[in-house]
Amino acid sequence: MKRFLFIIISIVIVLASCTQKAKKSSPEIAEFKAVFDNYDRVWVGRDFWAIPMEDWQIHDGRLECVGNRNNMRVNLLTFVLNEKAVGFNAGVRMGLLNSGETYSSAGLSIGVQDAEDPDVRAACYFGKGVKLGVTSSGELYIQKQKTTLPEGFDLTDFHLRVNAQPSGGQYTVIAVVTDKQNHSKSLSQTVNITPGLLAMFNDFPGKGDRGKGSHFWFDNFTVKGAKIDSKPENSFGPILWSMYTMSRNVLKLTAQMPPLGDRDDHNVRLLLKKRKDWEIIKESRIDPNARTVTFKLGNWDSEQEVQYRLVYSEKDTNGNVRESEYDGTIRRDPVDQDLTLGGLTCQYGTGFPYSPLVKHITAQNPDLLYFSGDQIYEGNGGYSIIRFPADMAILSYLGKWYMFGWAFGDLMRDRPTICTPDDHDVFQGNLWGEGGKNIPQKSFNIYHGTEGGYVEPAEMINVVHTTQCSHLPDPFDPALMEQNIIPIYMDLVYGRISFAIVSDRNFKSGPNAIAFWQGRQDHVKEKGVDPAVLDSPDLKMLGDRQLDFLDEWVRDWRGADMKVLLSQTVFANIATHHGGEQMVLAADLDSGGWPRTARNKALSIIRKGYVFHIVGDQHIPSLSQYGIDDYRDAGWCFCTPAIYVGYERRFQPERLGWEISDPPEHGLPNTGYYEDGFGNKQYVYAMGNPVDKPVKYPRYKKGQETASGYGLVEFDKAERNIVVHAYHFLADPDNPELDDEFAGWPYTLNQFDNDGRKAVGHLPKIEVKGIKNPVVFVDDEKTCELVHAVRILGTSYSAPVYSNDTFTVTVGDPDKALWKTITSLKPSTDEKIIKINF
Repeated sequence: MKRFLFIIISIVIVLASCTQKAKKSSPEIAEFKAVFDNYDRVWVGRDFWAIPMEDWQIHDGRLECVGNRNNMRVNLLTFVLNEKAVGFNAGVRMGLLNSGETYSSAGLSIGVQDAEDPDVRAACYFGKGVKLGVTSSGELYIQKQKTTLPEGFDLTDFHLRVNAQPSGGQYTVIAVVTDKQNHSKSLSQTVNITPGLLAMFNDFPGKGDRGKGSHFWFDNFTVKGAKIDSKPENSFGPILWSMYTMSRNVLKLTAQMPPLGDRDDHNVRLLLKKRKDWEIIKESRIDPNARTVTFKLGNWDSEQEVQYRLVYSEKDTNGNVRESEYDGTIRRDPVDQDLTLGGLTCQYGTGFPYSPLVKHITAQNPDLLYFSGDQIYEGNGGYSIIRFPADMAILSYLGKWYMFGWAFGDLMRDRPTICTPDDHDVFQGNLWGEGGKNIPQKSFNIYHGTEGGYVEPAEMINVVHTTQCSHLPDPFDPALMEQNIIPIYMDLVYGRISFAIVSDRNFKSGPNAIAFWQGRQDHVKEKGVDPAVLDSPDLKMLGDRQLDFLDEWVRDWRGADMKVLLSQTVFANIATHHGGEQMVLAADLDSGGWPRTARNKALSIIRKGYVFHIVGDQHIPSLSQYGIDDYRDAGWCFCTPAIYVGYERRFQPERLGWEISDPPEHGLPNTGYYEDGFGNKQYVYAMGNPVDKPVKYPRYKKGQETASGYGLVEFDKAERNIVVHAYHFLADPDNPELDDEFAGWPYTLNQFDNDGRKAVGHLPKIEVKGIKNPVVFVDDEKTCELVHAVRILGTSYSAPVYSNDTFTVTVGDPDKALWKTITSLKPSTDEKIIKINF
């Protein structure tokens, strides 16, 4: 008996061992199922990404397509097809929501992959897969193969089931549809299936957005098989991303949320890590329009690096709660080291998710980011905008804005980010805001907005300003613009650099105030128009409010060694050729070179503070020095490359025979002294023109050839040097090459190069004791105007002046409110020294 029991036990052990081995050798089966019973909202959920977002909603316990466009789809992010040659199943319950007038189709797309970029985000927007499903005319199809559904098949409620098995390097796909009356039809086809996503779709193949096809709903979406991999790291939301700034010991942080439902929780918590524990600091409510939540914390200890966590409790209609966390780092203020700023602008959606560029700038690890505008374009995502009503315009904007955060969120979560909107962000190709006034839609369609103002509803404009700027320091003057539009100009001090953040289009006058020619009022096509007729002292660029701000800012040196102006575009017109057709313009009133008088007012203020200017917008990188009365008598400006160029520009005056002279020592073409069509004098040091005929695809190579890329600016506070870099789109941190930068870059200039006026003399030298690197103000006693204000390097300074008037010099430490003043000083050639002791 014992021997018999031993034999039985041995057999059981062997069988168990074989079973374990079989389990180990058999493919792991992944399974996913989505039902839409527990939510009622636009946002589908963290496992999915809908395109266009506003064309989908969860309603009545199912996912509904409510848009009127082609290729509307909902991508499954977190369960993807792998490279294994094994089978899988997928299925979905679906039905007609309403019948349309034109042909349409709906179903599943499998193996959705972008041929150029393996990133899941690229697959969502550019991926192609095997499409199968039903048509509104009563057919079942796989790709181009079709079969007619049985007579009486009920399209209002049916199941679509898919089985795919490997077959000779391809896959045999069997699609079966069955309605509630058990009418059924199947279709089989052998196709290529690549690793990639699965998606539900509703196609309206009508031209543009004018299709009037049938809308479908979806539910009980399932995928299962050894070819399915679980990828929870691909999820996006519900906390989509965050942006923060820290200035003068005040932290402001904004979390971006998706469009949640009325019954969802509408609060987000901010936690900070104290030693080893997380402490709840604050809970704030989500803005119902912008879908943001902003936290403001005063008395921030800027000397410490702090880990933060955003927490959101996602509650379904049954009361179930799923907590979501989003972690990041608040960096310490780098007051004791050089500061590096990454400059980015203009992200046309064809280059999404900009993987080579993001990889490179992440490797360079800048301390601070500046996105100077056009974080979205109207066509981003492959679909057009919705202008009205306000709630739909907001959703249309958010769907494109979320692409920005999806691409750059990981870069922004652990470093301060400055972000300012430009014209395309508010759905206008060009913007002359005139202080916030409204443009009627009919007038906008005729005059392209040149009468000045905003065409979109004010609620939508404020959503743009809130999503992009609510994490910035509070506005200098919070008084609302016309239509109660939020102003977005302020200053920020970080790493002992003082940044003025302004909007060079929000208050700008419209061109129709001076245009006398036929055609577009913002385009001067003929060379030789008298610049005087294009100008008027009444025209605005930055507007009075922002000029008043700059007047105060150039005198405010608290906690700062150097000053930088951040705005959207160059204060000059240094593009000659516009668009892929290379249209030639003698003057473009959308540029910052117009209006000239208003432009000169701004430059006259900022040169008093030796201010360096960083901008974007132009789709062509440039490094130049401004001129007001003469060449090079004002500051320098760096226009960063566009992240991805959609509309090409070029600066090629030599090609047109237009005068440009005295090139820099590098001898690059189209550089030197140039006077634009408005009479602005500009010293063009470097220009990153695109190639003459860029390729159309692959799209990343097109980005390289159209002069896409980004800028990097290094501030050496010890020497007060500014090193300017301009990198190509395909620059590779792992394989650096000499041509990773545009020709003419890098370039080093000094802080004091940003006032190019020629001095008529110098005031007596002052020597300061008791304060290191004091601040010096020089005021003209005759005109009562500031000559310049600067934190000097060292303890001695002989101030340059530009007239033979008498001057007042004020010296001190603004952080300790220590000041001493000397009056009635005149330019002197003797060696007299004035000693000032604190």
